[in-house]
Amino acid sequence: MFNEALVTVLDKTDQLGDMIRASEVYHQYKEAQQALKNDETAQSLYQAFLTTRVAYNEVQRFGRYHPDYQQIMLETRRAKRQYEMHPTVITFKQAETALQQLIDEVVTVLATSVSEHVKVDAGTPLFDKLAHGCATGESCKCKAH
Repeated sequence: MFNEALVTVLDKTDQLGDMIRASEVYHQYKEAQQALKNDETAQSLYQAFLTTRVAYNEVQRFGRYHPDYQQIMLETRRAKRQYEMHPTVITFKQAETALQQLIDEVVTVLATSVSEHVKVDAGTPLFDKLAHGCATGESCKCKAH
């Protein structure tokens, strides 16, 4: 089933992956990932969240009828919020989002270069706007609306 054209395309996709890994966006992501891994406070907050998550999963089996339902739900939300609001986590999430947007844009360019009718789902509303050239938020005359 493999022919020369397919092998060439696969080689080019490897090159594209290398280009993404060489990008500033990717390097910022890797730096943020390493900083998160090395941040003891963030890791402690994450472990606290995981601990409350175990209790949360147990409560979910019984729902509102569990005697500690309200308390555990509140503790889980607080633990998650504490973790997500930690500066290192915020920086990582922002870098992760930027990398995802870059990949989504590359996928859109690839798909639309083959055909404007190729469906690409990246799962983000911003991506849908970028895919149709409507990133400005202004009304446009593209066929997507």
